[in-house]
Amino acid sequence: MATTVIGTIGDAKSAQKLVHELVKAGFKQQDVELLEGSEKEILAKVVERGFDEDDARDYAKAARGGKILVAARAPEDKVDTAVEIIERYESAAAEGAQERGETVQEIEEELAVGKRKVATGGVRVTTSVSERPVEESVTLREERVKAERKPADRTLSAEEAEAAFEEKTVEMLGTGEQAQVSKQARVVGEVAVGKQVKEREETVKDTVRRTEVEVEEVGTKPRKPR
Repeated sequence: MATTVIGTIGDAKSAQKLVHELVKAGFKQQDVELLEGSEKEILAKVVERGFDEDDARDYAKAARGGKILVAARAPEDKVDTAVEIIERYESAAAEGAQERGETVQEIEEELAVGKRKVATGGVRVTTSVSERPVEESVTLREERVKAERKPADRTLSAEEAEAAFEEKTVEMLGTGEQAQVSKQARVVGEVAVGKQVKEREETVKDTVRRTEVEVEEVGTKPRKPR
């Protein structure tokens, strides 16, 4: 009675080498094949070869992840040989992947809170000039010149008489005061503009992202039907 052994190989070139080595080891060409197709088709092919659905789903998942499925139909006396050859290729593929050192990074965001200045309001102080009428009282002095004729009866001496008949002019000017206005600026008030600083605590809430890496082992060993 023949038993099917299935292996998962990392790349098509290695899978072809495995097929050639199995044929070289005495397996018939028609009994060694690559299982290809959609996930549903591969699941059906594996079940047809005597595997249960759980194993079939594992193989289909491995194929979806990029693995190449190699199936070998072996007589009972060659089952161990098929397993040994297929395991060797799977181990080599695993070692090659390990040597390549492919790394999957776990990434996590961190919340950084900074500060920036924004306008929150202020005060604008504007000066303008207005006028209002004012009045003050002041006392002004004014002189008036007047001539007053008075009767007189007095005898002049010869010298006085001689001078009295000479022509002469007598002038007297009156003076007066006028109001003179001057202005003087005085500081009557001040508006001081400044800043008052106070501090407050604020809680900032947000969301950060993180990648989660899940490690799942898929069919790494060739299996035969249970």
